[in-house]
Amino acid sequence: MPDAVSPYYPYFKVQDGYYDLSESIDIPKKICDYLLDAPSAGYAPADDNSYPRARLWKYLYYDGENPLGETLPTIQQKTSVLFDPERPEDPPTDKGYRLIPQKYAKQSQDIAQTRIHVYMGRTVPGNEEFNISLGISFNIWTHYTYEFNAKPDAYSRVFAIEQALIEALHGVNMSGIGTFFFSKLKHPDCGSNAVSDDNANVGRELTVALELAAPADRNMPETYNMPTDGINSNVHIF
Repeated sequence: MPDAVSPYYPYFKVQDGYYDLSESIDIPKKICDYLLDAPSAGYAPADDNSYPRARLWKYLYYDGENPLGETLPTIQQKTSVLFDPERPEDPPTDKGYRLIPQKYAKQSQDIAQTRIHVYMGRTVPGNEEFNISLGISFNIWTHYTYEFNAKPDAYSRVFAIEQALIEALHGVNMSGIGTFFFSKLKHPDCGSNAVSDDNANVGRELTVALELAAPADRNMPETYNMPTDGINSNVHIF
């Protein structure tokens, strides 16, 4: 019998290498924290338009023409438009919330704005038991009056934000979580599409994959995964 303090009592968990998603519940917030690109000891975000997160923030924060000609928003400006669940209907500035780690968030849209919603999509098991791929979706919205006013920087503001998101994530390993991919080989939902709320907002829906790989149980004997002799399953061929 298993130990009575086991979380699986009265059963045994025979595959410790399986990924259980226990560390994945706060992924949207971790992604928002990464996109926030906050300064830290020894690091300051570059005000350089060749950096995808710099471009993303200029398109997201500045509503007027030529957003790439503006200075990079400060961390105080960025956090002022980061969704605060303690005051969901009361953004601290008239810009409203613009980076939101959930699909739906109620706030009054009294003025035109651009915003990104980050949320979990489908979870797809891999072709072998130690891999899982999560769909991470981004709904990028802007008021129709802002969609084409970013010229000459970009003809479509939301498409420019989508491109910056792909560049900021594709191939990046988020320590302790997994690696982002923009590939249908990793997740069948990867891709993007134009969306509209049939009112005043237009946007893009983007899905990327976050592949999680759990290590196999290293306590197993080295011959555990070797083929058996076909008669006695306890005898491995090596």
